[in-house]
Amino acid sequence: MLIQVLFICLLPNILLAESAASVTASVFLPKSVSPEAYNEQMNKYWTSERLQAAKPLDIILPSLKSKTASGDSEVSTGPASSVPGSIPSTSGMTGKAISPNGRQIATTGRVFWDVGGSSYSCSAAVVSSDSTDLVATAAHCVYDTASKTWYNNNNWVFIPAFSNYNKPYGTWPARNMIVLQAWTTSTDYNYDVAFVAVGKVNGQHIQALVGSQGIGFNYPRLAYTYSFGYPINLGNGLYLQSCNGTVRASRYTQNKYVGQELACGMTQGCSGGPWLQNVVDATGIGYVTSVNSFLVTNIPGYMHGPYFDSNTKLLYDDAKVL
Repeated sequence: MLIQVLFICLLPNILLAESAASVTASVFLPKSVSPEAYNEQMNKYWTSERLQAAKPLDIILPSLKSKTASGDSEVSTGPASSVPGSIPSTSGMTGKAISPNGRQIATTGRVFWDVGGSSYSCSAAVVSSDSTDLVATAAHCVYDTASKTWYNNNNWVFIPAFSNYNKPYGTWPARNMIVLQAWTTSTDYNYDVAFVAVGKVNGQHIQALVGSQGIGFNYPRLAYTYSFGYPINLGNGLYLQSCNGTVRASRYTQNKYVGQELACGMTQGCSGGPWLQNVVDATGIGYVTSVNSFLVTNIPGYMHGPYFDSNTKLLYDDAKVL
């Protein structure tokens, strides 16, 4: 088994408070192991048996008295901005495994990793970036605030269009991860979002192969939104599921949380899956404006997600070139 060495570097931004600076973790490969060889190792490592054994990693917060959102927010707002999604640019046969319509299927997938002898899973989606290697997910799917450890040193991979253990677009190992320090130091659920840069597979960038979703910041609240993910309670996590409706202010307002909530029956396993606004039906491409973050025990039937604000935009700006 390949021993992976993890190192962390801080990427401070002078426009942000220290707690909102971005923090990056990278996988270091020994010189004797090429990225291509590592990719093949990961593809072989994640057998159907290991995938089946993976446990969903989700946050279910304890019962708290619901109350109207206070508006007392540390979230940084500003002008709306966005980066559009894309269709695949490759003409390879693998890129035709799924219809060019319905990019939400091809761009969304499951992530897997190991911790302490067990395997875990979340959901994620490809988003447009300068590197064309970027995946968006929840911060709790890459960094454990309880143990202060990253997950990318234990075989963290993304499998786009995962379906019943099939990997139509292959297995994509992580090479860099990035979150806000507000998450690593304070477990601030307003910033339960992470970006992961994956390596090339067979010489291809993931965005060229499967396309990408756009991403939006400071977008309208209370908007009609689609949520996607792989929950265990629906289809046992084997197939992509979705919810849609008009979001509203989250009734969970502890610790100055000002995220949103969406009526949704998905539960464990969908963490990190994208929330999309302005979806074009003909292409399945929209703008990621949040991710599935947590459930609350006394607010059943609702998924909660962070609002992508100006700090999230600065995090993305650091991530898009990784």
